[in-house]
Amino acid sequence: MDIRDLSTVAVKISKGDHTDELNSKVFERETRNLRELKHANIVAFRDSGVDGEGNYFIVLDWIDLNLHDFLRENGPWSSWIDLYESVGRPLLRALAFAHLHEIEHRDLKPKNVLMTPEGIPLLADFGISKGGDSDNGGLTVKDFRSGMYAPPESETPIRYVRDVYSFGVLMLRCLGQEAMDDLAALQRTLGDAPLIPDVRTVLTRCVHIDPYERPRSASELLAILDTVAANERARREKPRNPIWLHLTRTAREQLSAEALSPGRADAVVLGDLSGEVFASFATDRETGRPLRDTILLFGAEHRYTLKVEQARLVVVAARAPELEQLEGGRRFAAELPPIFDWSTRPPADRSAAAAAVATVMRLLDGHEEPALAQSAVPTGEEEAVFDAWNAGLDAREELSRGEHKPLRYVDFDAKGARCRFQLEEACELELLGTDWEVFDPRTGYRYSRGEVIEQSSDAVTLLSHIDFKGMPSKATLRPYDGPSAVALNRQRAALRAVRERATPNPSLRDLLLSPESCLPPRAVEVEEWGLDLDEQKRSAVSAALGAPQCLLVQGPPGTGKTSFIAELVLQFLKANPDARVLIASQTHVAVDNAVERLHASGVKGLVRLAGAEDAAVQPGARHLLLDNQLRLWADEVRRRAEKKMSKEAAARGVEEKHLRAALVLEQLAAVTTNIEILESQARELDGADPSTTALETALEGEDPHERIQSRIEQLAYRRKELVDEAQRQLAGDLTISMSIDSSQARSAVELLLGDHDGAVELMRLLELQANWLERIATERSLASIFLAGTSVVAGTCTGYVRLPEVAELEFDLCVVDEASKATLTEALVPMSRAKRWILVGDTNQLPPMDEDLLRRPDLLKEHSISAEQIEETLFQRMVLRLPDEAQAMLTEQYRMIRPIGDLISTCFYDGVLRSPKDERLKGYDAVMGAPAAWIDTAPLNERRREQKAGTSRANRAEAQLLVEQLVRIDKAVAFGLLEKPSERKLEVLVIAPYRGQVEELSRQILPKSLEHLEISVMSIDAVQGRECDVALLSVTRSNPDGALGFLGPEYWRRINVALSRARFGLTIVGDAEFIRGTRGALRNVLEYMGQHPGDCSVTQAGT
Repeated sequence: MDIRDLSTVAVKISKGDHTDELNSKVFERETRNLRELKHANIVAFRDSGVDGEGNYFIVLDWIDLNLHDFLRENGPWSSWIDLYESVGRPLLRALAFAHLHEIEHRDLKPKNVLMTPEGIPLLADFGISKGGDSDNGGLTVKDFRSGMYAPPESETPIRYVRDVYSFGVLMLRCLGQEAMDDLAALQRTLGDAPLIPDVRTVLTRCVHIDPYERPRSASELLAILDTVAANERARREKPRNPIWLHLTRTAREQLSAEALSPGRADAVVLGDLSGEVFASFATDRETGRPLRDTILLFGAEHRYTLKVEQARLVVVAARAPELEQLEGGRRFAAELPPIFDWSTRPPADRSAAAAAVATVMRLLDGHEEPALAQSAVPTGEEEAVFDAWNAGLDAREELSRGEHKPLRYVDFDAKGARCRFQLEEACELELLGTDWEVFDPRTGYRYSRGEVIEQSSDAVTLLSHIDFKGMPSKATLRPYDGPSAVALNRQRAALRAVRERATPNPSLRDLLLSPESCLPPRAVEVEEWGLDLDEQKRSAVSAALGAPQCLLVQGPPGTGKTSFIAELVLQFLKANPDARVLIASQTHVAVDNAVERLHASGVKGLVRLAGAEDAAVQPGARHLLLDNQLRLWADEVRRRAEKKMSKEAAARGVEEKHLRAALVLEQLAAVTTNIEILESQARELDGADPSTTALETALEGEDPHERIQSRIEQLAYRRKELVDEAQRQLAGDLTISMSIDSSQARSAVELLLGDHDGAVELMRLLELQANWLERIATERSLASIFLAGTSVVAGTCTGYVRLPEVAELEFDLCVVDEASKATLTEALVPMSRAKRWILVGDTNQLPPMDEDLLRRPDLLKEHSISAEQIEETLFQRMVLRLPDEAQAMLTEQYRMIRPIGDLISTCFYDGVLRSPKDERLKGYDAVMGAPAAWIDTAPLNERRREQKAGTSRANRAEAQLLVEQLVRIDKAVAFGLLEKPSERKLEVLVIAPYRGQVEELSRQILPKSLEHLEISVMSIDAVQGRECDVALLSVTRSNPDGALGFLGPEYWRRINVALSRARFGLTIVGDAEFIRGTRGALRNVLEYMGQHPGDCSVTQAGT
């Protein structure tokens, strides 16, 4: 029994002398591997050591049944699909996870598979497992064999295929009626077992006597069998579920503007329903209740209205709405599983058709039930709340498309990736730099898209990254905003999951609707702290650990939100080693700060996720990016492969550099072969019916041309890397071309190895090794296996789910940082995948960037939504409505020295912030006047005024004055008058409220040589989450009208953000006379600085 939680455990004791080298080796292997392999289908490791009698022991979770006993009690499985789903696939995922970590199990058999009471298989007994860099030094356990479950060969140079063989035998044992004692019995079972042909073929490969013929790893076998299983499920279910669609004459006429023959109409419908299909009951307009006799069916292009009859669905209408309308219908409908066989012909078995209709009805009833369930808020009010949040997304989507309306074109001239479109009507709007896609509203098909690079009054030229092909002569150009659309779709999916209680913790819906119902936290006592925290943050961590649902933490600038998050995650994982945590934020900076702190604290299994915006990730966190970790893992595998190859080279008398070069050339051949296959597919697409690829685009949301071209470009870059590496390895012994193809690469391998003994076997081994190395370097499916072993996943709120493998993950804890900067639906994207939630933010800093939408009252009215509903963030909703015990406030800040901290506290936080830090930069006050200084530009008279910079604002005089301050600081450091806080350069943020002033400041700073300063010039909106040694703010605005623009009273949070970045020095450059004549935060700051001459200074420019 485990005295920590009083649970029953299993203790595996290895009797014998613990000083014996073989016993020690076996014990060390198993404990090391079990510690490393934390997976849902691998038995959980608890402890290990040597007992008082000198015996090794390992403590594991107690499971009292193994697969051997399970088979003896229950007999073999009769269905391959049932066996694969319940045992085969979970075991393969566990093996694939082990292989990903360079560990072979090497003893897979029924007695080493434990079965939980719930029927979940767990892989156990890693006693003779083998790590990737195992070096036995003469000791080996290769002769430990488990009868028929061990392959015929004693050892093989190909890694992982031993486990593949054992898995194949294990599956056959689970299906066979006889015990398998020899190869003949194995072959009989292979022939007699209830297997479909595809599975029999795969298992025949698994147990092939030649290891080279087997799938090369569990991950490869998993991918093969998943595909086979999916196809088999669809094949078996569809005949049982025939759906008879009876087309009325009206529906046939609606399918096209042209008169279609009956057969053609049928083909259109069946093609439309060949992919994803959604359905819902129609709604009674008066009562809002579902009409169970009418179904709305959504295909790729059409929405069908169906009347329900006993054995058929009568299609009374078939319309082709705009894609936005079609997508809107899908959002509230149920996705039907691919088990239905759609047909427009009467079925042979009408009872089966009636049963299939009944199945559809049951699915739709199940879809409707959550929406009709009662909860703390009356149903009508609940739905109104969700409808308003959906309307907000619709409004944002319309806004993202801009004011640009679709443009009809009447002709085009395509030349490769450039295409000039002749417009039906002149367009006076500025379109340069905007993105558009070719869309045929008649068919609903989407074609290529590109950026406007040339424009005249009646024509535009688009540049794409693929050739313009297959477009209709007359169609429409419509605005395209792919990234925004993807983010909005993710938010819709999250909102729908919450609405339907389809989240890991269904109570998230109740928490959103009635935050007052949140269960209070019970503080958890922490025995040992990982970081040096003040008592306030420790109390918040204890509360967060004991929060059964949600805790909200308000953290003003500098109060240590990142430290709080890091300590919380450390303690949570210490208490729950198998848990998975999600850290999400609206800003990359906040995410990076958290993951860097966690990495420095020793947290393992940490992954940083980003999309195309990888460059936005800070350098200190880039090594944690998923792609980089996969690449490093692949490099490590490659290093070990090369080490093994070196031994092979020595044994066969081959020069090591030639063998290394041969391995690289085989990888080059593998990559080139893939490129050749993809180029062939691209040529097939070029010659295909344009409607086919357009339909694929509509179904998948991605142009197949673009997908293939993107993959070709990725592999072409990899080919260049390999050519360079091969040339380096060959060192002039053999010349290869940059345009080398796969056959030439393999010919080069033959030249290098052809005269040596065993060359054919060696080349075969090289080919297998090379293919595996390239697969792990580039295969995205391996990401899911890698992610299964992670403890912390971190990314932006909507960006972290860019990979399907990530979108499927569930998390035990979700921490949303900068939650006050996220819209309500943005925050729901990470929260909808977790069981518990910690929200961290500050209502006094920047809210979501919704000003453009708030300036469009027409758009709000169109979508029946108020400005207040748009402005409400999830964080604000929780601040106002969560119980006090579910909220915490951090009030001690350690970023800013006391003079700056007191200014921020008084002007923005009602004096509640405390600033214990007062270590100033030596010499700073003498150089700049005070830690917080205002340089007044009023004496510059008319020169102080702002200038228009396009649609923005700039102020050249302020920029010049600010640059002078930078030069002064740099010289002071150079002459030793100002002491830096460390050996690094002084970190300086130059901040402005307008893009025009940011550009003016950057232009004036560029020619200056400021070698002691590390300067970043940024807008106010971009600096939240950042900190620096010294900050300088250019007010920019100065005009006779007293207009403050983005610095007015309602934008006080912007001022707070701008002034709370600096650790040691803050300087504001602006027209004090102008500011005194306005209202708002800047006047309050100016007055405070004038009233505190000991900490602050207000001086005039030129003095």
